[in-house]
Amino acid sequence: MLAALAVNIPGLPGLGDQGPDDLESLLTSSFVLMSVGFGIALLGHLTRTRLLIAIGVLVVMVGSGVFVVAIGRYG
Repeated sequence: MLAALAVNIPGLPGLGDQGPDDLESLLTSSFVLMSVGFGIALLGHLTRTRLLIAIGVLVVMVGSGVFVVAIGRYG
């Protein structure tokens, strides 16, 4: 379900069809990483497994880093 939402990310305002494909792929990657990270952390909280919580938090942080790189490069 999350993958279906990630595929249908609306276009960025002002870019239209002329926007760089790299920006769209970086933003999609960051949204997918953040969603997966939140899912892993939620599973970790439900099972009370600290390792899963830590992995989920790290994946969210990587997704945030990819977002910052995307905005910094094309923003």
